[in-house]
This record gives sequence, structure tokens and C-alpha cells, in this order.
Amino acid sequence: MVEWDDKYSVGISIIDDEHKQLIDILNKVIYAKEHKDNQEEIRKILKEMIGYALTHFQTEENSMIKFNYPEYQDHKDEHHGFFTKTIAYVDKMIEGDFQIANDLLEYLKQWLVNHIQGTDKKYIDCFKKHGLK
Repeated sequence: MVEWDDKYSVGISIIDDEHKQLIDILNKVIYAKEHKDNQEEIRKILKEMIGYALTHFQTEENSMIKFNYPEYQDHKDEHHGFFTKTIAYVDKMIEGDFQIANDLLEYLKQWLVNHIQGTDKKYIDCFKKHGLK
């Protein structure tokens, strides 16, 4: 299981709390994988990923717009990619492929490293300069 670590923190409580939700989702994928890609678990995880994306990405993007964050469009494009990838997993499941836990797990791990520990760190100064904590 993956546990929250300060290396994932952007130092803004609402965003860190939402990032913790992603780690919870990642841990649910690990659990589903250990239980032979349980169909119902995979279905719930994908539904949760869609809800997470809609809520969390709006949180970040609204602040980016409000604070005129210069890398807004690139960041938004990455968010769109996450949502598109999640829908592709849903499509696979609809087609009867429930053996997606391995792919899903790897994708979420990469997102954690590349997006949360990389892309998200870029907006910290801008957000904090405008008073977010």
C-alpha cells in the first residue's frame, strides 16, 4: 500500500487533501489486483476516479484561472489526458476486459510521480503568493 508522504504535498491543504484521495484510489487498485481484478471493485474504482477528476481538477483549474497561472493550458491538458485515459479504462471494462488492474495501477503510480510530484509543484509559488495555504 502507498501511504501519504510529505514529498507529495504542495503545502495547500485543500489540494493535499484531494491528492490523499488519489492515494486512497491507488490503494483500492492494489487491493483489487490482489483479489483477482474483482469486477465490482474495478467498476467502483473507475467511478471514483471520474468523480475525483471532476472535483480535483476543477479545484486546481479554478485557482489557476483566478491567479492567472502562466502554465494553465499545459496543466489543463494533462488533466484532460487523465480523464481521457480513465474513460478508456471504462470502455475496456464495458467491452468485458476486467483485467485492467495492472495497467491502472501503473498509470496511477506514474500520475503520482509525474503529475503530483512534478507538474503540480510548479504552481505552488503562484498559489501561495495569492494567499492559498
